[in-house]
Amino acid sequence: AGMAEGAPSVGLLRTNRSMQSLDGRQDGTPEDLGDSIRVYVRVRPPTERELQQQQLHSLQPHLLGNTLGQQVVAVDGVTSSVLLRGDPPRNFTFDGVLNPQASQEETFELVGRAVGASCLAGYNGSIYVYGQTGTGKTHTMSGPMASVQSLQFDERRGLICRMLDHVFAEVARRRVEDGDTYTLRCSFLEIYKEQIMDLLEPSSTGL
Repeated sequence: AGMAEGAPSVGLLRTNRSMQSLDGRQDGTPEDLGDSIRVYVRVRPPTERELQQQQLHSLQPHLLGNTLGQQVVAVDGVTSSVLLRGDPPRNFTFDGVLNPQASQEETFELVGRAVGASCLAGYNGSIYVYGQTGTGKTHTMSGPMASVQSLQFDERRGLICRMLDHVFAEVARRRVEDGDTYTLRCSFLEIYKEQIMDLLEPSSTGL
């Protein structure tokens, strides 16, 4: 959808939870753990450049036109809908929406935690992020990944880091409480120029 300069950008997050169970256990209801694709929208806040454009528009509106700087996206968390202001205005409803003030933790709680729980129950789970350049896809999935400390403690860390925290913490809890044994294997795959590489094992190429 076209948006005026200075408007927040919209990114889509799609989760998929499959009924293909690894061990056949039924640790949740079909609605919670069943075959379902859910779509969420996260609206990022304006960038510094966009804020400057908005300020300039408020000072000199006759130089920049009538639409520049106007917020054209409105988020309604109660109805999980996004309103695109225009002529005519259009309204879209999703499984969940996150406004520009939503934190990384709130994003994980809405989008990621249920997928992690499904995986721990033996189901396949995945999260896909869509959006044009600059909408915040990398920020949502990764956040700052400059050091081991940032991966663990930075409040801006994204879904990947928080999902790993959730899975390993839950596995540790179950080992103590139930004596269950788990085998975990992690890979961080990159597809570049039609070549697949595991970033956790740089010697592995052409996967």
